[in-house]
Amino acid sequence: MKRRSFINTVAGSAAILLSSSCSRSRPATTTLAQRPLGKTGLKLSTIGFSGLVARNRDPESVERVVHESLEQGVNFFDGAASYGNTEEKLAPVLRPLRDKIILSSKTRERAAEEAEKDFAQSCSIYHTDYFDLYLIHGIQDVEKDVNAAFNPGGVMDWALKKKEQGDIRFLGFSAHSTEAALAAMERYTFDFFYFPVSYVPALKAGFGPNVLQYAHEKELPCIALKAMARQKWSEENPQPAEHPGRWYEPIEEAGEARLALRWTFSQQGVVSMLPPGEEGCYRLALSLAHDLPPITPQETKTLERMAEPMHPLFPRI
Repeated sequence: MKRRSFINTVAGSAAILLSSSCSRSRPATTTLAQRPLGKTGLKLSTIGFSGLVARNRDPESVERVVHESLEQGVNFFDGAASYGNTEEKLAPVLRPLRDKIILSSKTRERAAEEAEKDFAQSCSIYHTDYFDLYLIHGIQDVEKDVNAAFNPGGVMDWALKKKEQGDIRFLGFSAHSTEAALAAMERYTFDFFYFPVSYVPALKAGFGPNVLQYAHEKELPCIALKAMARQKWSEENPQPAEHPGRWYEPIEEAGEARLALRWTFSQQGVVSMLPPGEEGCYRLALSLAHDLPPITPQETKTLERMAEPMHPLFPRI
């Protein structure tokens, strides 16, 4: 659905709520709230810093956005061996802060030997010998990802040894598939996980609630992904040429973004969220996240109407 059509469609039903949401967006505090990450003993800022914000950026820009984030209370910084040069860009700024932040990294590898290469590379870049959070990344298919990870000699054998040695403090996974997320949780009691918690897939396609419910039963905290994703590109709403790296349409209007964030943080088990890896979207989330009261039933109904004409990102077909 085109943005102009989207705005016209929801104007009658949502304008009052969106306007009210914006009018209340002045922060109640200048420092982000922190939420406990399950049983880990860690407390994460409600907004985390995605290393993708730093990808291909000049050192001065990275230093500026990191220090501005710290001033607002961000204490959780996420990266991955597969994120291009993001860890190289972040490392010079984060190294002096290593003991003051929660540092996360990931591997997409499913075999122990290859995962060790990713881990060693990330440790070398950050000049550290451990990660607070480490994830088996991009679990999508039960056979190719979950079963492969748990096979003898797989990444899980390696990760559990690393955790026992203290090189990984807390172990998690990231998934964009209901089946894979549930299968991973059934196989091992992870410390946390990353998963899309986004109003459009949930309210239109029913994607995610059963995963969050099962995680709640297992007391497994969630770090939300895609909370500021509106929909996938389509023929009537094509990807803009000026943003070739965007594989989905992000939420960029403050009113809708605030409602979307409030909805995400109202879902059970959600501790923190990682905004899209663009500085503009990240700063928008940061500006709104200081005051996020629980979503109301009336506002949820509005979001349901807003989601109806959209093309959900998940489930992937």
